[in-house]
Amino acid sequence: MSKIINNTFSIFFIFLFIISCESKSTFDINKARIHIDKQNKKYMEFYNNGDASGVADLHMDDALVMPPNINMVKGKESIKKAISDEISAGSTDLVFTTLDMYGNEEYVTEVGRFLLNVKDEGEIVMTDSGKYIVLWEQVSKNNWLMKADIWNSDLPIKH
Repeated sequence: MSKIINNTFSIFFIFLFIISCESKSTFDINKARIHIDKQNKKYMEFYNNGDASGVADLHMDDALVMPPNINMVKGKESIKKAISDEISAGSTDLVFTTLDMYGNEEYVTEVGRFLLNVKDEGEIVMTDSGKYIVLWEQVSKNNWLMKADIWNSDLPIKH
């Protein structure tokens, strides 16, 4: 009888172990994408309204940003300065298009394209398009901030 009880308890604990393994939450990239898309909308709104501080606040405190044609910058204050310089040079009308997103509950990598205009006294003097990769870090439930960001233009190098 004790052998039957021991076997029953063993089977019960194995069953509980299997259920606990299966019931662990699995990462839902589509749910993460919804929240990251909201962050991208904020980024475009801040950027297009000339708010470099708002853009910087979408980054981790120790974020690394690698804009084209300048040294990489680290930290919110340096990011704010780099974005402010872009905006001051006339960059506006920024639009992001996400092409792919993958990752886990801690980090998500976003691959996408951008389009923007450069204006002088309200007139478009140049349109630029290019590609980007952003590493997003989940800092709390459904709150994602940029950990690293790199982008570059599709425009040919002028000789």
